[in-house]
Amino acid sequence: MEAAEVVNYGILSLIPPVLAIGLAIWTKNIIVSLFTSVFVSVTIVTGWNPILAFPSMIKDYMFVSLEDSMNTQALFMMVIIGGFVALLTKSGGAMAFTNYVTKFVNSRAKCETGMWLGGLFVWFTDNGNSLIVGPIFEALGERLRVSREKFAYILDCTTTPICAMVPIIGWGVYAMSLIETELTDAGITNVTSWDVFTRGIPMNFYALLTLFMAGFMAVTQWDYGPMLKAQNRAMEKGETIRPGGTPMRNEDKKIALPDGVTPKIYTVVVPLLVLLTVMFSYLTAKGLWWTKVAGSDIRTGIASGFLCATLVLIVICLKEKIFTFTGCLDVITGGMRNMMFMCVVLVLAWSLSGVTKTIGTAAYLTQISEGFLNPDLLPCLVFIIGAVMSLATGTSWGTMAILMPIALPMAIAFDQTSLPLVATAIISGSIYGDHCSPISDTTILASIGSACDHIDHFETQMPYATTVAAICAVMYLLAGIFTPLVMLPVAVIVLVAAIFVLHKIYKGKYGQAVDITKKAA
Repeated sequence: MEAAEVVNYGILSLIPPVLAIGLAIWTKNIIVSLFTSVFVSVTIVTGWNPILAFPSMIKDYMFVSLEDSMNTQALFMMVIIGGFVALLTKSGGAMAFTNYVTKFVNSRAKCETGMWLGGLFVWFTDNGNSLIVGPIFEALGERLRVSREKFAYILDCTTTPICAMVPIIGWGVYAMSLIETELTDAGITNVTSWDVFTRGIPMNFYALLTLFMAGFMAVTQWDYGPMLKAQNRAMEKGETIRPGGTPMRNEDKKIALPDGVTPKIYTVVVPLLVLLTVMFSYLTAKGLWWTKVAGSDIRTGIASGFLCATLVLIVICLKEKIFTFTGCLDVITGGMRNMMFMCVVLVLAWSLSGVTKTIGTAAYLTQISEGFLNPDLLPCLVFIIGAVMSLATGTSWGTMAILMPIALPMAIAFDQTSLPLVATAIISGSIYGDHCSPISDTTILASIGSACDHIDHFETQMPYATTVAAICAVMYLLAGIFTPLVMLPVAVIVLVAAIFVLHKIYKGKYGQAVDITKKAA
């Protein structure tokens, strides 16, 4: 592919991410923003020729993104999940689950805590997490007036941040392969990539603090910034999504069951048990608990689980006379159609990722920052550079691929004992953009899983993610002085204090709605 040749475009290489993020905030339309950014960027690559840019955009980026087996597997997985979720909802199973669970989970704080715990349970996939947990809690979140923005935030916090600390899944395997290359090139044999990665887990401040913050915000309800406004709107007006907002997954809340049919709890419980049993049985056979599992195997396990659960749900619908077989297929295909908007967004996001590689966005950011890479400040600097780079490109893996070969040799030359710290600082900074960039696939999937307006999700999550990132930057600045056993508790205390102060400030500005769902339950 000719367009893949990286040319030094200088400051022009910043156009793709800046244009995409700027347009997304201005237009609040993610498809228009991504399409415009991709087209303008390809126009630059083709010598400012818009006539050549259009077919090049389709052939060299959109088609190429679909040639990637991981991407096509992800799209297939989304479509299967869309069909299952539609049938689960239309059959009344989700309604029955909500009616039952609200006897115990009778407040917004409890509901959000349940979402957080559910996200922690699905620790083995960042792409599938939101699509597994989201539909389970969707109806419950509506009943207890959890804003879609908060729902999306919780889902997003339990995707990459938790996967980035597990060495036996794709995320950890990829990071360790980058580390292993640098160890081999340096002739280091007394330390393995596994050692470097696992020793760095307690120093993965961004991942750990993000996971803590999501649970803490769920329990305390100390929201602030745009998120507090969204939460107040949901509680006071029952508007879980902003009026005029566009959910990333089409919804049809009307559930018309045949006369005499009462929603039953087993309609949702049995398919979910089948889903988990099939999925974990397959992954266990692949060695999930004791060895590295390929990403394709994880996606296969998830898709297999959803397919089997869908078949079981069809049988239940026929047994309970909820739908005919043809009716089941109609609902399933309707749910699959509802996922097409998401598929378009993902293809555009992948295309933008491809054009940022061609135009050299990450390489340019690294180039202009290399002069500031001081060994004493290395952990803090690579964290900040990684955060900016991942925010601009929407990819953590690409960010790590650029920074590992630059920063790890410096750490090796300076002091081998700092390797886990520097490697983890790169990983931590890479997570920031992957977690909150509007062009990141996991951010998009969190919006899909929660049926939230994507730009609303980005705007409400950004202050939370940046609060954590700011504290992490300071922690990595001090990491060479103090041990992680001291640093992490201090970071948690500082984060709690920051949340408390910010909540008080914004509570005075916006007020805080009283949770009326306890009375409703």
